Amino acid sequence: MLAETPVGLDEIIYTFGSLDTPDFEARYIVPFDLPYPLFYEGNKVSRSRCHYLIVENFQKAFQDIRTAGLQDQVRNYAGIYDRRPIRGQNAHPSTHSWGIAIDLEPEKYPLGSSKRFSDEVVQIFENAGFFYGGDFKSRKDPMHFQFCKGY
Repeated sequence: MLAETPVGLDEIIYTFGSLDTPDFEARYIVPFDLPYPLFYEGNKVSRSRCHYLIVENFQKAFQDIRTAGLQDQVRNYAGIYDRRPIRGQNAHPSTHSWGIAIDLEPEKYPLGSSKRFSDEVVQIFENAGFFYGGDFKSRKDPMHFQFCKGY
């Protein structure tokens, strides 16, 4: 499990690799088992994919949610790895492009909303090294957790 959360683009690239690396997805993105099933577009899934360096961070967060009995608050997700720009900022890649971010409960916590996950869920993800998008200084993204800060 990675203990240090990268800060800023340079540390993201240093830690997780350049998106210009040939075969980035084949080299760095791996499947992993979820500690409990989630729903993706209404379909039950028991596996997802992320950067190989933080598989244990994702598993820890979901296992801790399960242990705390909070899985009813974290059931639906909109994916982890997705090579794309930040919404509305086409010049900057999304942290999903490195497989280091997840969007959860997008219907309840849409981009730009002031709604927030419970403090317990946020704390569990923070304990696993993630930064909560509901705490972004500019446009809030309360469905989003990412394994980096300052980006």
